[in-house]
Amino acid sequence: MFMHGLLVLLHLVLLALSISTIEHLVISESDYGAWLSVLGTSTQAFYTLYCVILVYLVQRLTLYQNLIRHQKLTILHDNVNAWSGLGSALQCLWQQSSTTGSFWWIVFIATYLGCVFALHVASSSILQLQTFTTATNMSATTFSHWPDPNVDMMGLQWHTISAIVPSLGHFTSSLNAGLSGATLYDTVQADGVIGNATVDATTFRAECGLLRNSELSFTPKLNSNQFGDYMVDPQVSGRKQTLKWPSRLVPPYQDQLTVSSTMSLIFPGPTIVFMTSTDVDDSLKSETIQHMNWEYQSDDGPQAPIISTVLDTHLIACNMYVERHTATVDMGTGQLLALLPPPIISPPSDWKAWTAPKGDNTWDTWSLPRAGKYNNYPVNIGNNYRKWFVAPFKSGAMHPVKICMTQSAATCRGISLLGLYFMKEIGLHVVLDEQASRPPPPSGPKKVLCSRSQFESSLSKIFASLLWTGAKLGSNAGGFDPTPGSFVISRQVTKWRLNINLLPLVVALSASLIMLILSMYMSGGMHRQKSKTPIDSAGVLQIIWLTNRLRVLKDLMREVDDPREDVLRSAGMLEVDLLQGLNTQE
Repeated sequence: MFMHGLLVLLHLVLLALSISTIEHLVISESDYGAWLSVLGTSTQAFYTLYCVILVYLVQRLTLYQNLIRHQKLTILHDNVNAWSGLGSALQCLWQQSSTTGSFWWIVFIATYLGCVFALHVASSSILQLQTFTTATNMSATTFSHWPDPNVDMMGLQWHTISAIVPSLGHFTSSLNAGLSGATLYDTVQADGVIGNATVDATTFRAECGLLRNSELSFTPKLNSNQFGDYMVDPQVSGRKQTLKWPSRLVPPYQDQLTVSSTMSLIFPGPTIVFMTSTDVDDSLKSETIQHMNWEYQSDDGPQAPIISTVLDTHLIACNMYVERHTATVDMGTGQLLALLPPPIISPPSDWKAWTAPKGDNTWDTWSLPRAGKYNNYPVNIGNNYRKWFVAPFKSGAMHPVKICMTQSAATCRGISLLGLYFMKEIGLHVVLDEQASRPPPPSGPKKVLCSRSQFESSLSKIFASLLWTGAKLGSNAGGFDPTPGSFVISRQVTKWRLNINLLPLVVALSASLIMLILSMYMSGGMHRQKSKTPIDSAGVLQIIWLTNRLRVLKDLMREVDDPREDVLRSAGMLEVDLLQGLNTQE
């Protein structure tokens, strides 16, 4: 039984491979569904064809074994009929309760066919493709939206950049990769890669406070074309003595806010100063209030007298800090997932007095502050005599309508689009039209300024948006080029490997061993005498031929009038030797 032994050997080899897991070396990255279907179909087809051959060979050998044996005719019938299929074998086994003599032979045939059925069932799951994840390293390109130290921030086209920032909120989050609130994070360019990456991130954080009028004040003079005197305390300027010099200052209209570039330049660090004409809900109101003159004319005549009224304002100084983080981003969508350490979130709180920046707050590497003069006034100035974060408010895109006190151009103040956007973010909705160019004198109750945390959060988001927009525009469109970088990412890839399932393999091995033993027992070595039998099957034609040749069969059938199964089986309980009878006839 060479073919049975070959099947057992195949299963032993598969068992050895399964124990050593060598089959896992067969790895594929192709379509899992297609390969799974091909593998399952081909394995089952092999087992089906192989078992058909085995059943055919064993059936032929056992048929001859039954033909040459001296046994009852009914037992011969059962032994031959049991090979018709597993159902027939079980039926013949059931019939042995009334007719004994071939019980174990039928059990062997049923067991053999049952093993064939077990092989057919187990064959589809012996070999399967198993999914697993593995890490593969690949290089990716990152782009930082934080400017390089060599970027000339005052050379950027803030007119274009500041006009774009107010519209960023109208875009979907997928288009704003690299920007999340007040955080700028590196974006990753790795085509076809999914998963998370760890990159650098920078968050703006504003710390704002009300300036005491004892630290910085502006005292206007009547009928002096908006001129007055600045008084700067050493705590603000960083100098040893109080500074005083004359300058012109046009205050914002009631319930509005503006950036004071002159006051911002006074501070040595990254500090920006706002002047607001809103009310401030704070216990320090008396210590921080600034009394300004609002001048207006009662009519439009060129000789109309100038009338002055008092406009109370407040100065807000914001120290800008940056925090470095490690960011986790989704490489597929480019969205920010997490920051470590988490950014500091300030709870809603009342306004407080301004304090000098803490520590060495020198993040402004593009406009390093230095002592000097601006328009002959002693201030701290940087590159191009300005701080870059003031430029978008003062040199950015301007609204075409200006607010003027009188007919003199010296009393007019323009409002930038970025300033209007910032006021909207903190709850100050300003509508400008031609009638607003010469507003009536301030009167009535004022609006109350928003909370300090809302003010700081909105300002921080604006600065992050400015840099992100500048990086998106690039140097050819008025911005700056993002800083490229590279890093190695560990990519989790799903692959498929060949896997041998142990349980179906054990079932198949057991079935093949049983089939080998049964085939050796049932065939009995008759393959050496196969040429001596005159028939090679036990079909209807062969039975007719045997009945015509053998007198014992002819006489037996002549005495049976009822063809029912039980009658025929009772009549067949006659000892016959078909091969001997055929040889005698010859």
